Amino acid sequence: MEKSNLMMIVIIVLLVALLGTVVGVTFYAFNMVQRMEAAAHQAELGWEREARVMHPDEINRIEVGDAIVTNLVSETGGTRGTARIQVVVGYDNTMERESVEISEMLNEHIAYVRTVSLEAIQNSTYNELTARGAMAALAEEILYRLQNDFRSNMIVEVSFIEWIIMP
Repeated sequence: MEKSNLMMIVIIVLLVALLGTVVGVTFYAFNMVQRMEAAAHQAELGWEREARVMHPDEINRIEVGDAIVTNLVSETGGTRGTARIQVVVGYDNTMERESVEISEMLNEHIAYVRTVSLEAIQNSTYNELTARGAMAALAEEILYRLQNDFRSNMIVEVSFIEWIIMP
């Protein structure tokens, strides 16, 4: 009787170990499949949005037409204030073919770049654009949108060479 109980315990321990191994392998395989699907999706998009620190000489800049002049929205609804902002978009010039492609794409779609910039400015209030850090926040908003819309991390900066906010 004692020998059969011992044999039963060994069988149960082996079954639990086998079950644990199956669950572990299944979990690992499931996570691996998810990571592969995410990588495939990212490759399908053709770009990765990542923070890039570049030397100023590694960036070419394009002025986005004339300065954008627009009314600003008020916190209460109507309009309050006017903005005159000249937008400049910078792209990575360290990769020969890709740099030429993004330059051509930006120049070809300059009206779209102006529209994105205009929307970001028009959706800002006078108080938002006169607050500390407003230029950086607006630049980041426009940069994020352009990188996503063009699906390229070759666009590395948005800056302003004219920034006038009038009440």
